[in-house]
This record gives sequence, C-alpha cells and structure tokens, in this order.
Amino acid sequence: MKKQFIRLNNNDEHLSIGNLFRLIKELSKNKTSALQSELFCTLFEIETINDTTVNNYCVGCRSIGSDYKQIYLNKVKRYERNKEEFADNIIGIGEIIDGVIYNIHDNKILFINNNESLRKLVNKLYNLAKNDRLVDEEFTHKIKSLIDSNDYYEAFVQLLIYIVLYKRQPLYEDELKKEVIDNVLNDTSISSLDLQEYLSLKLREGINFDYSMKELAKKGNAYANFELGSNEYYGYVKGFPRYEEAYNYLIKAALMDHASANYMIGNMYIKGLIGSQSNDDLQKGYEFLLKSYELGNVAACNQIGNMYLDGVYPLKVNQDEAIKYFIKAADKSYAFALNNLGKLKERENNYQEAFDYYLKSAILGESWACNKVGEYYRLGKIEKNMEKAFSFYNQALESNYRTLCYYAYYNLAKYFYMDGNIAIGVKKDQDKALEYLKIASDNNLLVATLEIFYFLVNKYLENKDSNVMNETMIYKEKIENSSLYDDKMRKEIENNLEKIKNVKKIDLSCLNEV
Repeated sequence: MKKQFIRLNNNDEHLSIGNLFRLIKELSKNKTSALQSELFCTLFEIETINDTTVNNYCVGCRSIGSDYKQIYLNKVKRYERNKEEFADNIIGIGEIIDGVIYNIHDNKILFINNNESLRKLVNKLYNLAKNDRLVDEEFTHKIKSLIDSNDYYEAFVQLLIYIVLYKRQPLYEDELKKEVIDNVLNDTSISSLDLQEYLSLKLREGINFDYSMKELAKKGNAYANFELGSNEYYGYVKGFPRYEEAYNYLIKAALMDHASANYMIGNMYIKGLIGSQSNDDLQKGYEFLLKSYELGNVAACNQIGNMYLDGVYPLKVNQDEAIKYFIKAADKSYAFALNNLGKLKERENNYQEAFDYYLKSAILGESWACNKVGEYYRLGKIEKNMEKAFSFYNQALESNYRTLCYYAYYNLAKYFYMDGNIAIGVKKDQDKALEYLKIASDNNLLVATLEIFYFLVNKYLENKDSNVMNETMIYKEKIENSSLYDDKMRKEIENNLEKIKNVKKIDLSCLNEV
C-alpha cells in the first residue's frame, strides 16, 4: 500500500514552513502580495525559485533541500556572533504582511519586538508549536518564556530555525502514529504492544470484558492494571471505593512508570486513603507524585504545589514554590491549578487577576470555577452582569458529578428562580427553585437547607398547613445535625418557631451568620 503523506500547510497541528506561509498570508493586508515564492526568497535571501519546488516544500511532500538548510546552518553560526543576523529576514516578512517598505537601519530588534503584525505571527506560531506532538515541551516552554519577556525577535528566530532545520518532512500517517506512541512511552517500561492489546480489548471485547481485562492485567499489562485500579478507587466495582484493592492494581502499573498510576498512589498516601499519614507514608506519597510529575502528569504537578502551599511533609510551607508548580500546571490548561492561582490572587484582594484565572478555568468547563465566575458577575466584583452570572451558574451544572459545584444549584434557586429576574427573562419558578435547593441540601450544602427552612416557615404562616410544619421540622432537624450548628443558632430557631402562630412573617436573617 502506498504511503499517505500528511499535508503540512493546511492545519494547526504542525510547526512547518507550509503553515508558516499560510499564517503570513492570513495576516497580510494584501492577500495577493504574500506569494509563496516571494516569502521563500525573503527567508532564504535568494533571488528566484521555482514555484513548483516551493509548493512541494509547503505541502510537505518533499523535505527542504540541503542547499537551503545549509543557508540556515551558516546563519545560525553568524547569529552566535551577531544577534541581528535574522533581523532583515523577519523585517522582510513584516513588510509583506503590512504592505509597507520599512527602512530600518538602527534598533532592528526593537522594531520587531514592537511590530504588532510580527507579534501576532509569533503567537500563532507558538500555538502551532504547542499543537505539534513532535515538538519537544522544553522548546515550547522556551518560546513561551521569550514571548512573556517581550523578546519576540528571539522567539521568531528560534521558531524559524526549528521550521527549517528540525521539522521533518514529508510525514507519513503510519510513521507519525508510531512515532507519537513511542514518544509517549519513551520514559516508561510500557511497550507499544501493551497499548495495542489494551485498545483492542476496549474496542472489541463484549460480554467477557471484565474477565478479559483481569487476564490482561495478570500478564502485566500496565493499562489494564491502571483501569482496574481506577475502577476500585472510584467504587465502580462494588459500589464503594476499595483503596487497598486499587493500590494492588495501580502499583503494578506505577512500577512500569505509568504516570497516572503513580499520581493516584501518591494521592492516596497524602490523603490517608492508604497508610496512616505518618511521615514515612507521606514521604512515599511525595515520591510517587514526584515520579508522576517527572513523567509529565499535570495533576501531580498541581498536587505538589498544594503540598508546598500547606507544608505537607516532607515539604515545608513555601508559597513561591507552590506558585511555580501551579503555573506549570496552568500552562497545560489544568483547571484546578488555575483555580489555585485565582484563590491566591483573591487572598491578595487582586480581584481582576483572580477573575482572569477563574474565567480560564471556567472556559475549560470546571464546575467550581463556573460558579465562581457567576459570583463575580452577580456581585459586580469586576462587572455587574446578571445575564452572564445566570449563564455561568448553568454551565457549572454540566460538570461530571464527581466535580460538580452544588453552590451553583443554590445560587440559581435563590437569586433567579425563587423570585424570577424579569430583566434577563428568567420567570419566577418556585418549584424549580425548591428542586435545586433540595439537590444542594442533599449534598450537604447548609445554606441550601437554611433557605428551604426559610421558605417553609413563611409558607406555613400563609396557610397554616400541618404538612408544611412537619416538613419544616424535618429541615430543622437537618440543620441541627450539621457540623456547623451551634448554640446561638439553636436559640434563634427555637425562638422563631415559638412565635410562628403569632407573627405574620418571621425574621430568620440571623441564620445567615452560619
């Protein structure tokens, strides 16, 4: 079968010369001026080149010729002595994009760093680098660091060097798949055959799936052991978690350097789900987390940050170190790390930066962050916008039940459905409000239980229905069983209930102090 090569000029998955030219054309004010041949000549400082040759390079069906690579190898050597070596090439690209001839003789690098079009192009190329699975993470972090320090020139130079000298082309689909898998498994003891056997079972096995998965685990398959361990951890097997059984499976995968297995075991030690949280056990937990982090697990990165923040043995409290780990995880779009950074900014009363972190997390669909963004909009901490608040509260409800923020149910009930909000088109719907409050109350949210109690007391005052009083007493008992219940609350509830027959409307605002 003939190999099928991958086009490298029509996607956002490859940091290639074809995609570089495509982005330049997209940014150009005059689309007809950004010709491939013109761009190629600008990059390689030559007078002419055959259009067909350039097209083959851009599509990716041919590798860039050795003569052109030699031009860049020579430029790299000169660049070590003269940092402006690539400046004219990059300014030439800026001229093509802007449709202007720039006569820059001094401060060329400064001009590049401040040219809006070139800055946009560098950011787009950085996004390509992030998406390209063959680009080393260290390289993308380096580009991000250069962009953050406003050194767009150096970032552009490094991107050009990679595109010309290191981006392999042509790429074939079958070879790319194998290379991607090999890269993922590079730091592990897991073979690609293990992955193949596991996926074959997941995609094809029917009624004997559980038996077959256990048999595969017995053979030492890391993926099978991890899945069985995860199922025990989350309670999918017996309906409740069995952490010792989870550990017995996960340790087999962890010893083969399965990143997530190392994370889960480390987390179990730190949380005391296995072991006794002695210093020895906490040390073990940290070592598993560190191994997971070194294998690229972003959740472990965030958890190590938490350990620094709280001073969990063997680490000492160090907020600066915690922030470093949170930022590393946040750079990989890990929502909980974004939340952590937001909380730290909120402690400093830096609400704008806190909101920015929460919003990034909310856009990723994290339920707690969605509710938090809703709160910011409802309370007007950055901008008062009830419509956006309503939208983000509802988005919070779309999360997986394990990470669902039940405050969103409470907020929707209390601030929207109980009385309605005509301004944004939300009709009064007390049945829905009570439904949402009961969901929140059933998930141990005391403020929701209190809100139901308020509602029932007032309802009884209106109709003196004994059934309503019975239900009121049920929620009174639920409040009393809360760990937050105190003597002051007890007295206030009793006093108000004693007055229930004589007072038209009870003031239960004192309960808000809980």
